[in-house]
Amino acid sequence: MMREKPAKGVIFDLDGTLIDSYQALFLAFRHTYQNMGLPPLSFEEVQKVTGHGLASTFRDLLGEERVPEALKLFRQKYEEVLRPYTSLLRDARQVLETLHGRGIKLAIATNKLGRFSREIFEHFGLDKLFAIIVGDEDVSQNKPHPEMLLYAIEKMGLRKEEVIFVGDSSIDIQTAKNAGVRVFAVPTGVTKREDLEKAQPTAVLHSLLDLLHYF
Repeated sequence: MMREKPAKGVIFDLDGTLIDSYQALFLAFRHTYQNMGLPPLSFEEVQKVTGHGLASTFRDLLGEERVPEALKLFRQKYEEVLRPYTSLLRDARQVLETLHGRGIKLAIATNKLGRFSREIFEHFGLDKLFAIIVGDEDVSQNKPHPEMLLYAIEKMGLRKEEVIFVGDSSIDIQTAKNAGVRVFAVPTGVTKREDLEKAQPTAVLHSLLDLLHYF
C-alpha cells in the first residue's frame, strides 16, 4: 500500500486521536440529562455513545422530539467545560508540529461540532497548523459518509491518493474506505487494537508518534 503516491497531507480525527475530551463530554451529558429529568449516563456509557455526532446520538438515546432541547442544553454546558476539561493526547503536539514543519498539509475531520473543534485548537495555539478543521454542521453528512474527508482534501488542494486519514475508531476506518483514502488506525481511543485490526485499515500504528516514520 505504502508504495503508492507518497503522502503530502494528513487528515486527523479528533476525539481519541488527538485529544481526550471525555470528561468535558461527560459533564455536558450529565447537565443535559439532569435538566431533562433523566438519570445521567455513566462516564463509560458516554465514551460508548459518542462518535457519530450529537444530533444522531441524542436521536438514538432520547427520540427525535427531544433532540432540539438536548442539543441546546448540551451545547450551553459544553461551551463552558470545553477548555478546562480537554487535553491533548500524548505526542499529539509534537506530531502535529513536526509534520507541519516537514511541509505536510494537515486537516481535521470530526463528528464533533466544527465550531467547538476550532475553539479547541485555538485554545491550544495549534489552529494555524491546519489547512481546514471540518466538523459537524460544516457539511451535510457526518462520518462514516465520505463528504467530510472529500471536503477537507479539496481545501488542502491535494488528491485523495496523496492523503492519509488517521483515526481511532471503526467509524474512521469505514469513512476512509468510503472516501477511497488510506487510513492509519491508532489504539488511543476506546476502540481496542484487535477491533481496529478487524476493520482492516491500511495499518494499525502503536502510537501517534509512529506516524512520523512515514514522512
